[in-house]
Amino acid sequence: MVAIPKITYDATLAAVDTEMQNRDRRSEPRKYLGMSAIGGECSRKLWYGYHHPIQEEFDAATIRRFMDGHKSEDIIADRLRLLPGLTLHTHDPKTQKQFELSDFDDKFQGHMDGVILGLVQAPKTWHVWEAKAVNDKKFEKFRLMKRELGEKNVLKVWDTTYYAQAQCYMGYADLQRHYLTVCTPGVRDWEAVRTEFNQADFDAIRDKADRILNARAPLARISNDPNWFICKWCQYNDKCHHGTETLPT
Repeated sequence: MVAIPKITYDATLAAVDTEMQNRDRRSEPRKYLGMSAIGGECSRKLWYGYHHPIQEEFDAATIRRFMDGHKSEDIIADRLRLLPGLTLHTHDPKTQKQFELSDFDDKFQGHMDGVILGLVQAPKTWHVWEAKAVNDKKFEKFRLMKRELGEKNVLKVWDTTYYAQAQCYMGYADLQRHYLTVCTPGVRDWEAVRTEFNQADFDAIRDKADRILNARAPLARISNDPNWFICKWCQYNDKCHHGTETLPT
């Protein structure tokens, strides 16, 4: 029997990581502006993401976090359904597919985690349901903000991208409430918050999507410093700060 070599990594797990990365690279970039991204700080990045998409490459650790988030969503859904009288649809009963929302001839799209009815604090009101898995630090910040700011205000301050996504889903689904469950990896800890629909914010977000979709040239960048921390790790850094691309006339 060959002796087990003294190595500092596991070759099998390393090979699995490599395979996950290879499969992720083979996926096609989406061809629409996403409601899950519209709340991003940099409109120029969003413009590039729609008009000149680049398939962003993720390392294995990031891919595992994405996979953990999808599994966490299923775990939370199963737990919520344990409550008698609660109804949770994670697929459109009409199509048996994920709820899809769209605008601007399908150029602006979103896919809801679900809709929920029967919350103890609002048993007769349908809510958009979304689930997010975050790291421990972000989770604790969420809990603290909920205590300090109150349930109605926390989402907009805690994460503007999640807030914009929530407003989009409520607006396009014609619902007035949003129920977000937030958990740590593995769903060991979880918390939730309800958010109200805000027509003015929805209109502003829709206007932003319109500008991004129809602008012929890149919108203003968030910083003129390519080494600024947000710009430094952006997949469009070189194109944004050193290119001059516009759309064909």
